Amino acid sequence: MIDWLRIYGPAVLAWGFVIGKLMRWRLQGSFTGGTLWLILIGLACSFTVTAPEPYRVVAALTGVPNLGRLLSHTFILLAAWAAQAMLLGLTKSEIRERRWMLVAAVVAMTVTFALADTPIDDPRYNMRYSATPWVLEYWLVFIAGLAPAFANIVRLCWRYARLSGSAIGKLGLRLIAAGVVVSLLYHVHKALYFASQRFGFYYPTFNGLWDKVLTPVATVLILVGATLPSWGPRIGLSALFDWAGRWRTYQRLRPLWFALYQANPQIALVQPRSALLEFLLPTDLNLRLYRRVIEIRDGRLALQPYLDPEVGLAARRRSGVTGQELDAVVEATTLAAAVDAKRSGAPPRTTEPVAVPGGRDLESDTAFLNDVARAYRKLKLVPS
Repeated sequence: MIDWLRIYGPAVLAWGFVIGKLMRWRLQGSFTGGTLWLILIGLACSFTVTAPEPYRVVAALTGVPNLGRLLSHTFILLAAWAAQAMLLGLTKSEIRERRWMLVAAVVAMTVTFALADTPIDDPRYNMRYSATPWVLEYWLVFIAGLAPAFANIVRLCWRYARLSGSAIGKLGLRLIAAGVVVSLLYHVHKALYFASQRFGFYYPTFNGLWDKVLTPVATVLILVGATLPSWGPRIGLSALFDWAGRWRTYQRLRPLWFALYQANPQIALVQPRSALLEFLLPTDLNLRLYRRVIEIRDGRLALQPYLDPEVGLAARRRSGVTGQELDAVVEATTLAAAVDAKRSGAPPRTTEPVAVPGGRDLESDTAFLNDVARAYRKLKLVPS
């Protein structure tokens, strides 16, 4: 059963996503996401023609042994090229201009595939022909065509994940990036294996463990990541991710809040719970997060006589960041110095009040204080 899932599972999963998207398209009555269709169908066809039975059918119908291997890799290149074009936001004219790269890779793969002497059709192509001349060359050409697209996909998915305002969108893009990295790792692994068989040097295969694990893992990561925004909200993932985001923010604010609480215990509306209890039993999370933000602001107000603007100016001059991140570093440094000053018994200052940076509403102010708390934790990790 496990072997069946490993061999046929990627194809079944991919076609399942294609059918699900088709059903959704029929319900909506409008065709959208043409590039995503191309990606999903390309992956589904690639996984299908490498499964043993379809692999043999392709050879029987065409009379070309192992043609399923070439078709599978062509479909992968097509899917990767489509994904890269979608993420780069290419226009139709730009896509036509870059089409030659895909065509050149497919032509070079076809030539090296034809030069390789592989007369027996065998789904276990990699094992049977690993030492055969031109098989390594074929694989290197395939990687050369795949690697630039994969590099762009990983780079852009990670960049867009940081910019996405949706937790599901962030997760989906990062799953795609992780899946592409795993897939590229598999193809590099196979190239090294072919080279070892061809030239007779030792290369560990771990009893085929990488072959059995890497491809299914990459498949699941990519397909789930690509389709997560469409089915995730329907099963309640949005609410779950929103809750998890609030819980993570609540935990991240604790070190800053606790330092301000120790300096002025009266800011707490109720007796604080232990860090372990807050971590394990985050009850009334919305109210507690709201109170934490308010109490941090109250703690800052109570420390106003100890806030030194010169500390903030010095932090601003030596910091290598800009924008809100810079404001957060300055605020964290100023608060840390004020807490230390009060703790050491220093006299209050009589200078003008220090300006209060932050957001314009509760949501943006919470996000800003999250950045301040992150900068504060980094300050405390660096020995003075």
